[in-house]
Amino acid sequence: MNTNLSVEKILRYAVIFLIFISVVFFLLLRGTDIRTVGEALAQTSVPFLAAGVLLAEVFHLAEGINIRILLTSFGYPVTFWQGMKYAYIGFFFSSITPSSTGGQPAQLYAMKKDGIELAHGTLALIAELASFEIAVFFMEILAVAAWIQGNVKPSGELLVLAALGFLMNILFIAGLLSVLFSYRLKERILRILHRLIERFPVGNKKRWEDKIDGAFHDFQTCADLIRREPKVMGKVAAVSICQVICWFSVPYMVYLAMGEYGAGYPQIYLLQTVLYMTAALLPFPGAAGISEYAFVKLFSGVYTGHPIAAVTLVNRGISFYGMLLISAVMMIFLWKCKSNKNGCRNLS
Repeated sequence: MNTNLSVEKILRYAVIFLIFISVVFFLLLRGTDIRTVGEALAQTSVPFLAAGVLLAEVFHLAEGINIRILLTSFGYPVTFWQGMKYAYIGFFFSSITPSSTGGQPAQLYAMKKDGIELAHGTLALIAELASFEIAVFFMEILAVAAWIQGNVKPSGELLVLAALGFLMNILFIAGLLSVLFSYRLKERILRILHRLIERFPVGNKKRWEDKIDGAFHDFQTCADLIRREPKVMGKVAAVSICQVICWFSVPYMVYLAMGEYGAGYPQIYLLQTVLYMTAALLPFPGAAGISEYAFVKLFSGVYTGHPIAAVTLVNRGISFYGMLLISAVMMIFLWKCKSNKNGCRNLS
């Protein structure tokens, strides 16, 4: 993975993201009585909103814990706050870049600054991502079962996107597990990299080959460690399941905050799972646009007392935009703590 970051690239992505979000908000609120939306927002229950924010923040907490568990198992003395720093960095850059392509390179860049080898950091992120996607997959199986039974009824383009998202997650998990545990696949990748070095005009080809071989050896050593220590992945998997359950429970807290009581927790939870499936394929930053659209389509039937535009703003405000703001603030704070150790001594 490329770990090069530039201020210009970050600013460009941020500007594009803000323009895109502005368009999404314009389309969402177009034709809606803004005064009615404002009244609905003013009547929301603060305790339930706070509960929703806490559930959403478990997402960051769980990722930080899992990254720390994995890097610690590789022999790195990673602190809790270091793990959280990597989690916040990953969420922020994944959210503002298309197809979440900026998250892992930014995390690896931060890890490299902390003295963590690229191969070890890469393996930790792959293992953490695989654990998260497997946890999501278990929830998707429940959603598909409810879908078959007619308890959840996506239709039209949402039905197609959800089905494709489910199938793509299966392939994605298979690919991640293959990279983690298939020695033959990694050997093929290594041979391809050696051929590329031979063909491209790079200086000191032997040094490049040795560097790649060393990274491959480090990666394989850590993968073998995970295989020999199933308790490590067991801990990571348990944290990931808690992470997904809490994150997918945010819409129910929003439902209660808006004063609605007609639908139960299982129905809201399964609808949120289907919503996640529909957004899995599209390369929009933070799944913005498709998530709002799918939320309106899927949840309109369960909200009877409030305009769906207001509900969508509250739900996405907690489950994504609020998390993005928290990740940005905490990322900057924890990064500054590294450069000012005396002022942040208690965090190390």
